[in-house]
Amino acid sequence: MPPLGQSWRRALLDGELERLAPTFAGAVADLGGRRPARGRFEPPVAQCRRWVIVNVDLREGPDLVADVVALPFRSASLDWVLCLETLQYVPCPEAAVGEMARILVPGGRAVAAVPFLHRADTATDRHRFTETRLRELFQGAGLEVREIVRQGLFFTTLANMVRQASARIPAALLRYAVALLVLPLSEFLHHVDRLTAVRRSPFLSSFTTGFLLVAHKP
Repeated sequence: MPPLGQSWRRALLDGELERLAPTFAGAVADLGGRRPARGRFEPPVAQCRRWVIVNVDLREGPDLVADVVALPFRSASLDWVLCLETLQYVPCPEAAVGEMARILVPGGRAVAAVPFLHRADTATDRHRFTETRLRELFQGAGLEVREIVRQGLFFTTLANMVRQASARIPAALLRYAVALLVLPLSEFLHHVDRLTAVRRSPFLSSFTTGFLLVAHKP
């Protein structure tokens, strides 16, 4: 179970990235990445020929300062492109995904993660993508979508909101007391999402904190 200050979304996203990590290889661009990395996922840099962190903000410790809509990479030069929790900030996500497709080699893969039912954390947090819209973005850039994974359903989304609100209680003693109730409750709600009845429910399964997408360049 993640600590109170960490969202269920982040914990589930880290789990999906750890599942994919053994397949990362060759030259990798981490668009919107930073040092230290977000969450608990440790990028498997050592197993890759090159791992380049790209960010517009020098304070995030990137290897390369660049905009995702104008990437300074040669066409068909990278094996993997990661764009995690970044597309929601980009004024024109179509241009960003088009750049991802351009720099991938044939057979290369793109991994993107975006929030859905999650708080807007800055004034530049512009977009929320449904599964359909996310699929359209990547297919429109000529990529084949291999999988889209949801980070939780109705009850995990509910637990995520309760956890985030509780973590922002200003009084430390009250926050600690609330955490004693909220942490086991959120764990229970997350497990409820795994029930077959929840997954089969058109209503309950239509909620999620966000998505992770894996796409392939033909």
